[in-house]
Amino acid sequence: MRAVKLTISALLALLVTACIPEFANPLTGGNPADPAIIGAWTGKASGDKDDMLVDITAAGDGVSVVVRDPEGATGGKDLTFKGTTAEAGGVRYANLTPVGEDLGGEVGFMIFRYELKDGKISVWALDATAIAAAIDKGLLKGTTTGSGTDTSPKITASSDEIAAFFATPDGQAAFASGTGDILVLTRATP
Repeated sequence: MRAVKLTISALLALLVTACIPEFANPLTGGNPADPAIIGAWTGKASGDKDDMLVDITAAGDGVSVVVRDPEGATGGKDLTFKGTTAEAGGVRYANLTPVGEDLGGEVGFMIFRYELKDGKISVWALDATAIAAAIDKGLLKGTTTGSGTDTSPKITASSDEIAAFFATPDGQAAFASGTGDILVLTRATP
């Protein structure tokens, strides 16, 4: 799915349709709860009109992320994730897995790249088609089901193998960066 817009409704749709690559193992390295991102944030994907509220807290050995929708796109239901942050090769990542009773079984990690600049967080999701191509080329261990917009990669590579892939040009190019693909968060003011 090339145009990954990370609005609240798109996040929900991605989780339901499994269009986002799922990793059996998270990336490791660095602080598992990056203190620079802890707090309340607001944001929207570039070119999008829907605002969202994102609360990031330190929780256990990692982070908890709650995405709230002030416009009601999810019927008033918050989206909750747990996970960790990591740094590999000077690049920051978030490993998140959804939390909730309606998930229907164990769910792996979604890995996002993020960057802090000028008091904002820019977040990039992975392009499922690019990750499927990396699996097909033998650059990442895993399997792929579906095709086109229904491509669903499941990555079984170790944390070190994932970090090695992300350290390559193909690895960084796998993060969607077209119009509407980058979620920009700004610290919320009370």
